Order: sequence, then structure tokens, then C-alpha cells
Amino acid sequence: MAGSWKVFRCPACNMCHGRKSSGHNCPHCGQRVNEKTPIIDHAENPSELRMKVIIANTPHELRESLSSKLKESETLFNRDSNFSPIKGLNLLRSSLDENGNFTKDALNSEFKKQGFEDELENFLQMAEAQGTILRLGRGIWQFLE
Repeated sequence: MAGSWKVFRCPACNMCHGRKSSGHNCPHCGQRVNEKTPIIDHAENPSELRMKVIIANTPHELRESLSSKLKESETLFNRDSNFSPIKGLNLLRSSLDENGNFTKDALNSEFKKQGFEDELENFLQMAEAQGTILRLGRGIWQFLE
């Protein structure tokens, strides 16, 4: 058993859904799901479970195509695309050296990991204007917490 989440196939409506355990009603038709209900797959986390349920409920002839398209766009599902100054400050903190300084390259690397590279320049300008960071030289700042 690979994960803690299970993909059940309802014997009444033949639709799949995910849960951690049996003893519930099918969300599609209301049929009671018990220990005898077929488990067709397992997942490690809710995100993986969602993908497996989507694929399981897709007609066989379309599964391969859908699966490849979902893998291509998987980062869109998992990435938090809402940038905020608080997120920027948290990323800044993770790029500080032992003296409380950071370089633009180090901060850019942190922003890229989260998909916020387009926000870097605006964040730096805002933080500098508000006195949160102090420019020490070309491409290096000190964080004034």
C-alpha cells in the first residue's frame, strides 16, 4: 500500500472518488461505500489523489492524452500564483547571509522557485522605498528587520 489515500470505484455508478477510508456514501450516487468496494489506486497526498481520480473517471481512449496534458500543467496546479509583500519578505529572509545581507541573484533564485520572478523588481523598489531594505552597493542590500 503506497499511500494513505484510496481511489474507490463505486459498484453502483462506476464512478471513482477518493477518501482515506471506507464507510461513507459515494459523492456521485449516494451508494454506501464499504470494505468490499473496489480500491483501484492509492495516493500519497490530496494533490496526487485528485489527479488519479480525474484519470480514473476519464474514458480509456482519452486517458493517455489527458494524463500527458495534466503533467505538462502540473506546476499550475501546485504553484501559489498570488504574490504578496508578506510572501516576498519570507523569500527575502530565506536568501539572507549571516550578516543579514542579500544579493539580487540570491533573491531572484528564491523568487524563481516560487514562480514570482516577474515580481522581483517591484518588490525590491517597494521594500527600498519603505525602508525595509538598504542598498549597500550594486546588487546587494541589507535587510532592516
